Amino acid sequence: MTRYLFRVAFLMSAAACATPVKQVPEARLPASATAGDAESVVKAFVAAHNRHDVPAMLELVDTGFVWLSLVGDSIQVETRGRDALKGGMESYFRSIPTARSTIESISSLGPWVSIRERAHWRTEAGARSQAAMSMYEVREGRLRRVWYYPVVRE
Repeated sequence: MTRYLFRVAFLMSAAACATPVKQVPEARLPASATAGDAESVVKAFVAAHNRHDVPAMLELVDTGFVWLSLVGDSIQVETRGRDALKGGMESYFRSIPTARSTIESISSLGPWVSIRERAHWRTEAGARSQAAMSMYEVREGRLRRVWYYPVVRE
């Protein structure tokens, strides 16, 4: 416990002495958009996924769309661009025709939408599922980036 308190005190004093960090301008949705709009885009994307409707998914992503996976202390690019997303989703749905996802929780702040998602599918051994956290960036009504965190199998 003493070690923990020492670490906290050290970190607090280091933070107090730190050089001020230049503020990054906050990300904003267009004036006509709201955080609810960003959540609606993510919900529509998940609904299209559940229908295995790749064209509808592609309509919801920006031309520069990037799908990133966080692995330990690294970030891997899974998909870059609509064509790559199209190929990846078509292959995924062919290999797992029972794939569906459920949004268990959702939270947003401006263009950032965080969800806890549960993927469901069936195998010969029965029903399977796993959960993961992800962060979506929504700009001008389209998904620009998504960061997927490691899955938790339950």
